[in-house]
Amino acid sequence: MSENYEQVLVKRLQTEIENELDRLGLLFRVFSRAKSSSSINHKIESKGEGYYSVDGKKIQDLFGIRIALYFPDDIKIARQALKKMYPLISEEVDSHDASLFEAIRCNFVFKLPDSIVSDSQIIRTNELVDSTFEVQLRTILSEGWHEVEHDLRYKCKSDWDNHNDLSRALNGIYATLETSDWGMMRLFEDLTYRHYKAQEWAPMLRNKFRLRTGNDLEPSLKLIMDQDDIGKRLYRLNRRKLIITILNKGIRVPININTLVYIANYYFIKDSRISDITPRALSRILDELD
Repeated sequence: MSENYEQVLVKRLQTEIENELDRLGLLFRVFSRAKSSSSINHKIESKGEGYYSVDGKKIQDLFGIRIALYFPDDIKIARQALKKMYPLISEEVDSHDASLFEAIRCNFVFKLPDSIVSDSQIIRTNELVDSTFEVQLRTILSEGWHEVEHDLRYKCKSDWDNHNDLSRALNGIYATLETSDWGMMRLFEDLTYRHYKAQEWAPMLRNKFRLRTGNDLEPSLKLIMDQDDIGKRLYRLNRRKLIITILNKGIRVPININTLVYIANYYFIKDSRISDITPRALSRILDELD
């Protein structure tokens, strides 16, 4: 029964994270798991006596969260969002080595909210389990590769002894997926440019920001963007800078291409015509947060 409740607790964590990433409009999937008491005991036994101790190293991954982002540049945004939500304990973020074919780790350990610590029976009864949880960040294309590698190579290392060529080939598949990640992002950049040149503002905005923003542009905004250089200025606007602004300012409004234009105008474009047609409720929220 207690192990089922640990699953309830990790789902609570998952929902918190999903709500925050949804607030930013990111495209993602979140997976979660909680270790069972037997799994915890097996891990302690496998490491040997003294590896974990009350005053030393403890198990930090009772709860595990895995976030798969649709685009590689969103990993940095998700990292920043998580660091605002929870105190960071440690991180393992590999740098890219151009001479190697291998997966890049982007793993974090955060402190658990006090409410979850107090509700967890395993943490309360096992002094070797820390009040932390682990988060792994990946791209959606690499997610399947990581699952295969973890179950069929990491957990079965002896199967790969004397087969270094095949192990390198498996890493090479990961490298292909990484190239595909960046290639897909470049494809959307090219699509954005084509729509910009054709003055097709709604698809330009949807594909530039690559968020959950599938809707039509308000006619009043389209009319303004058809004039002067507003369309160009929005095209040139730094996507990450806008999303980080939404994150840091704590803006909590439904994200669509219209609200993105209003928010971008408030902080960066500052065109009076757009300010005049910005919904009063949104203007009031932005004024209060600024």
